Amino acid sequence: MNEGREWVRMQFEACPDCGLDASTNADADLPRALTDVAARWGGTLAIADVADLRRRPAPDVWSPLEYACHTRDVLSVFEERVRRTATTPGHQLGWWDHDAAVVDSRYNEQEPVLVAEAIAANARGFGQSLSDLASAQWDAAAERRAGERFTIRGMARFVLHEMVHHHRDAEQQLEATAVERPTT
Repeated sequence: MNEGREWVRMQFEACPDCGLDASTNADADLPRALTDVAARWGGTLAIADVADLRRRPAPDVWSPLEYACHTRDVLSVFEERVRRTATTPGHQLGWWDHDAAVVDSRYNEQEPVLVAEAIAANARGFGQSLSDLASAQWDAAAERRAGERFTIRGMARFVLHEMVHHHRDAEQQLEATAVERPTT
């Protein structure tokens, strides 16, 4: 879901869609910010109707549950990237095909409660990996694709933005579904 935006920039500037400016978070505050957003995801997945969570508003737009699974996996993918960058700065991160993951991992068939638990666990794990870093390691860098350079700090900010932005996407879809539902 590229949506025509350079998402890598969200590690440096405010998102024009969700408003989050992850660059305003101090390094020490990022682990807590991740777990706070994970808790919001948990609340959303716990109270929403499962059918609404699985509903795509359009064929090329992910469902709220797919956004949740993506969030869960972003945490895992980037935790590994942070660990590798901390020990081997300057390496190539490679490309994680998140659109293929939606299909291959059958995101829309997964159980929301298990996804919520995994988001929380992955946020804690990623947060702990960040907390374990020495201050100089936050500036260790790697490259994802040509021109997409991430420091560990940038990776953490990028992930925080992904979590917030896609939670907003999911909430907006669920609100729209509730408005569309006929009342009896």
